[in-house]
Amino acid sequence: MNEAPQISTVDEACTVISNWFDWKDDLAGSQIKLPFAVPQAIETVNRRLGRLWSRGEIGLFGSQDKLISPHRYQARPDGIVPMIWENQGVWGCGFKPEMSAQLWVTGDWPDDHSDTQAWRPTQDVVDTAVIFVMLANAMWASAKCEMDEEDEKPDEADRLLWTFAPWPEFSGFWTNNDRTLIRMQGSGWGLTARR
Repeated sequence: MNEAPQISTVDEACTVISNWFDWKDDLAGSQIKLPFAVPQAIETVNRRLGRLWSRGEIGLFGSQDKLISPHRYQARPDGIVPMIWENQGVWGCGFKPEMSAQLWVTGDWPDDHSDTQAWRPTQDVVDTAVIFVMLANAMWASAKCEMDEEDEKPDEADRLLWTFAPWPEFSGFWTNNDRTLIRMQGSGWGLTARR
């Protein structure tokens, strides 16, 4: 029995998602043409799954939280480029092109300043937010997705996929040996998707 490897990169998250939905086609997006550089994480998503931004039937980039297409990025006057918005606008994530992959946030993000709407830098990188949103959206976009009010991890979800989200009491995304189940687990985060 091979243990499923944990996701450590955006590229690996794209592979897990592609396998989950059994996508065999080339889904590369068109070249990103902006007057500023985008983080490598965004380049990777565009290279692997970018055509999905124009195909709304799947919902990978917006079934829960919205991962904005890099083809629509606009820098704000303060230099922040928003890239993710929580589905109710409670928090947002962005980057400053000159600061590489450092993650900037606004709103109710789990840090010492979650009560402010001002954009602020974090100690985290863009990759963390991108992986979290893609995995969560993949679960929400799955045909068999269930909220679990009990918030208990099913026994068969015993392989950790990814656990680097900054939220307290978040224990990660889990799967089973044959990868037919993905579970988002943590206090208030009970969500299971099955193939």
